[in-house]
Formats: sequence, structure tokens, C-alpha cells
Amino acid sequence: MIGEAAITTADGRPITVARGIDRVQVTRGIACLLLVLFHVVGGRPDDGLRVSDGSGVRQLLDVLLYLRMPLFAFISGYVYALKPLDVDAPFAFLIGKFRRLGLPVLSATTIFFLFSWLRVPTPFAQTAAALIHAYLFSYEIYWFLQAMLLIFVAMPLLERFLLRSPAGTAVAVLATFGLTRPAEPIDFLSINGAMFLAPFFFVGIGARRFLRLDARTTALLLMLLIVATTLHIINVMTLPAHIGAQRGTWLSLIIGAVAPVLIIAYAPPSALLARIGGASFAIFLFHIFFVVPTRLALARLGLADPGIQFLAGMTTGVCGPVLLERLIVRSRSARRLLLGLR
Repeated sequence: MIGEAAITTADGRPITVARGIDRVQVTRGIACLLLVLFHVVGGRPDDGLRVSDGSGVRQLLDVLLYLRMPLFAFISGYVYALKPLDVDAPFAFLIGKFRRLGLPVLSATTIFFLFSWLRVPTPFAQTAAALIHAYLFSYEIYWFLQAMLLIFVAMPLLERFLLRSPAGTAVAVLATFGLTRPAEPIDFLSINGAMFLAPFFFVGIGARRFLRLDARTTALLLMLLIVATTLHIINVMTLPAHIGAQRGTWLSLIIGAVAPVLIIAYAPPSALLARIGGASFAIFLFHIFFVVPTRLALARLGLADPGIQFLAGMTTGVCGPVLLERLIVRSRSARRLLLGLR
């Protein structure tokens, strides 16, 4: 757990929280709940709770699009800034990131792929080709880890030439934002996802290194967030039912940059959220292995009530990975392969 507060005040003093509760972990906990919520409800009308396009719940998911994964990316950048790489000796950092992210993404992708194959078996040659494709291209939720790996690979150059100043960080944010594309026809190693996440990752770095929150700055950011969110909600509510919110808009940049700054600075010091945030990596990797079986089991039992399915899915999607992580860390090989730990 990072024992340092989120963002410093104008005179350089850290914004403190209740002892033993870290706002970074609290923010991670919020991000985890948003992610599990998305997969419990379902990203499509034929998935999850079978929520139709145009419904209020579907519109809520569209509104949260500009916060859900940007929040994860922001936290990653903020935490990175607490312990950045040595630009004169970057290889130890890169090797560590390949272990921490590369091994889990390979393991989780393989497990998820095999579970999917067991439900719908295909011929061996077709299965092998599809698995290789899953390793090399954006695949299910694990595109995030591929994308973050690409960002970290670029960090030695970015740290040397851009990210050591506010202006350089702003250039990095705007340049990668300009490369964000709503459509992703070819996504080798989730490069489009990397461009989507990178601006918020760099905002996280900049917030840690350069931002000083005083009352006036906070008020201005809050007003900006309220205006942007209002416009975003109006846009979502007036879009055709089958068209959701799109990445790469200025509203997405403003909301995805400003909201995490305010959350990490002023989120309530919740011990429960901090505990969830402490298991955020395991929740990200494995929540889907609990959410889907829970939904299928309830359906077989005839419990189709959306409220019951929602509560059960959220509970197992959060608590299941927490308990699984406790089992995994007992084995050295398992914690290395599945969680990227030493």
C-alpha cells in the first residue's frame, strides 16, 4: 500500500486521510466497482442482465465510459510517478513490467480462452490460430494490460524528453489524445487501446508531479467537470439507442482527466474501498470468472430477477478474486504466473 496522500496543497502540504487508509487504494476500489458493474450489467443487450439499448441502465454505462478505464490509467500513471524508472538504466524497470503485466496477461488470456472453448469447442487448428490471435491482438478485457505494456515500453524515451516538465507532459497528453480512434479495425498488441489510455496515464503523472490543489483550483476543476459531464449526459440521452458514447472526444478527455484528480484527492477514506483497491489487480484479472458463472448458476436455479442477479454478480465479482488472490500468493509459481509477483 502506498502510504502517501494523493495530491499536495498549494503550500506543498500533503492532503492527509485517516491513518491506515490510502486514497490511492480507495480510488482503485472505486475503479474496480465500476469495472465489475460494467460486466455484471453487460456491455451488449444480449449479455449480462440483458439490458436493452436505450434503457436508463445502458445510458448510465455510456456515461461512465469516460471514467471507467481512464480511472485505471490515471492511477497507473500516478503510482508510476511515485517510483519512476531510472532513465540511465531503464532495463530493470522494463523487465519488471514485463513480469508484472506480461505473465498475467498471457496466463489470464489462456485461461479465459480455454473456458470459452469449453463452452463452444472448435477444431484444433482453428483453436490454435484463435489463441495466437488472442495473444497478439486486443482480446476481451485483457487489452488493458497489453496497452499498458506498450505505454511502459515507451516510457524511457518519454521520461527523458517530455515528462519532466508540465509543458512536456501536456504535449504527451494532447499528442496521444490526437491519436485516439473511436473505431479499432486492427489493434495489434492493443495499440489503439494504448492511445486511448495514454492521455490519462500522463495526466496521472502530471497530477502527482506538478499539480497543487488549492480551493480555487478545486472549484475550477469541479465546475469544468460538472459542465463536461452535463454535456456528456445530454449527448448520451439524445443519441440513437444503438449508438453509444465514443472515445476520442474532448468531453472524454476532460472528464477522464479531471474526475480522477478530484476523486484521488477527495474520495472518502473508506476502509472497505481501500481493501477492495488493495486487490485491484486480482479483481481486474479474475472477476469475469466469477461474474459469468454466478449469472449462469442463478439462471439454472430459476432466479432471473435482475436485482438478485445484480447483487450476486457484484458480490462474487469482487469477493471471489479477493479470496482467490489469497490462495494464489501461497504458491511461488502461481503468484508469478498469475499475478506477476516475485
